[in-house]
Amino acid sequence: MEEQEVDTESLHGVIHEHVRQIPWAEKVALTTALLALLAAVSSLMSAHESDRAIRYEIEASDQWSYYQAKSIKAMLTQDATEKARYKDEEKEIQKKAEERTRESGHATHTHEFFAFAVTIFQVATAIGAIAVLVKKKLFWRTSLALGVVGIGLFVRAMLLF
Repeated sequence: MEEQEVDTESLHGVIHEHVRQIPWAEKVALTTALLALLAAVSSLMSAHESDRAIRYEIEASDQWSYYQAKSIKAMLTQDATEKARYKDEEKEIQKKAEERTRESGHATHTHEFFAFAVTIFQVATAIGAIAVLVKKKLFWRTSLALGVVGIGLFVRAMLLF
């Protein structure tokens, strides 16, 4: 069987010519759509982290209430062994409550980075739309620059996640 030779240089030229033929507005529309997609994903992740932060805060509050109940029981009991048992239980409950509080703070911090990314992506999307309306590449470049900032925030949030 005979191998066919493909002139890759001419193929490369055809590809570049085709890319140059894509209207500028289509490129802006594509990047704007991608920015909107990233905004949507960031928004979902932001809401997820916000929900986690609230759940952990509620669990911490529950643990602190439980801690108070054990503390009151320890104060009211006369039996020394029971007092010691309640004090030991308090320490364990306190550890759980503090851990949930830390987890809530971490989830809130992660949520904030996702929320910042959403905002930047939305602004970038709006500026991309303006770029098409006024037919100015400077607006598109600004949109792309903001998109890069948004991606940076998104990546930072994902690393915290």
